[in-house]
Amino acid sequence: MDKDIVVGIDMGATHIRICIMNLCQQVFLTQKSRTSDVINRGLLDGIRDFIQQYCVSYTIRKIVIGLPAAISRDRKHILSVPNLVLDQTQIEQLVVYLQDMFNCSVQLERDVNLQLLYDVHHFELQNKNVVGVYLGTGLGFAIYQQGNLYLGQHGVAGELGHIPYGDTKKQCQCGNYGCLETSCSGKALKEWYEQEERDYLFEDTFKEVINSEFIQQYLHHLARALATVINLFDPDCIVLGGGVIDMYGFPYQQLKQQCLAMVRKPLPHDQICFYQAQSSDFNGAIGAALQATV
Repeated sequence: MDKDIVVGIDMGATHIRICIMNLCQQVFLTQKSRTSDVINRGLLDGIRDFIQQYCVSYTIRKIVIGLPAAISRDRKHILSVPNLVLDQTQIEQLVVYLQDMFNCSVQLERDVNLQLLYDVHHFELQNKNVVGVYLGTGLGFAIYQQGNLYLGQHGVAGELGHIPYGDTKKQCQCGNYGCLETSCSGKALKEWYEQEERDYLFEDTFKEVINSEFIQQYLHHLARALATVINLFDPDCIVLGGGVIDMYGFPYQQLKQQCLAMVRKPLPHDQICFYQAQSSDFNGAIGAALQATV
């Protein structure tokens, strides 16, 4: 068995996932644990032990860790991580600590970028220009250009959820008012659902009340966001995914048609391709491992 491996980590607020892959991009193992269980001993030792338990018989060449965070352009520092409560001192030490422990390169990455890398690999879009929109708790966005992620000048490009096209009366978790995520995100959908007692489960929202004014406005906000990124970036294709789009009864075709109605014609309207992301527990971790092989 090949002893040289890379490690991909996808660290979320609820679960942390790992993928072990060889240098030929063959997956050896995927596993997950509760994030709270892993880091209850401290962030540094917890992640070290989480990696070590699966890698004792391998030589690690590189580790990539995905987080729901803003990451510095050099991919070594976490600038902000609103959905995870972590010790700031240990956050600053994370890359250097793991590099010393495992004697390998360590890189941090936005989790949504790694999701897109997985989808690019899955759909064999490596030679294309691709944008990915992932509607989960927030509204994630990533940009892939023929082999490379677009990071921007400071490493924080792709914050579609934070363009000023939301509810101006609501403060976003980023601190600003009126971000798109205040109107178009899983969080916004859940807040609306919980405003009153309902006779259906949250998971059945699109099946039960697809024609309600709020849901139709919600879809309109999303369609406008998709049309905006298509018109701005003129990609070959757009990947759509995330927990909200995975919900039962989500009107994917309606969303696509509403989006296309606002896309510039004849191009990119006539050439843009849509892909629906494949839902899996380990897409982010596999994407992290794929990035580690580059």
